[in-house]
Amino acid sequence: MDSASKDAPAERQKPNIREQIDGVKFRQLAPGITTHPMVRSGRPCIEGTGLKVTDIVAMKKYHKMQAAEIAEHFVIELSMVEDALNYYAAHSDYINTDIEIDSLNDDQLAEAQYGTRPDSLLSRRKSVT
Repeated sequence: MDSASKDAPAERQKPNIREQIDGVKFRQLAPGITTHPMVRSGRPCIEGTGLKVTDIVAMKKYHKMQAAEIAEHFVIELSMVEDALNYYAAHSDYINTDIEIDSLNDDQLAEAQYGTRPDSLLSRRKSVT
């Protein structure tokens, strides 16, 4: 070793995000689509993002957006949207069920008035002040 290499700081390696979450690697489901048990509850996501395939499909199905519009809306590459739509084409039953479950969960939260205070809590607070 020459003296210049001794004095040079060690090159720092970038962490590999695929091994940073509890030592569990992301699993490749299809080109551009991954899953991890601790990211979005293990639902299929666009690789390198937390964006679920269901998010892309919902924009296409319910908001009638084209792939380019979806890419612009989420600020991602068009190829990422295409990967999600290709995955959906091959796994539509699974993704449609996932969307239905999300919808049921949303309905249950709305019925439970999630985030509102019951009158009993408000009346106790008034009595304290």
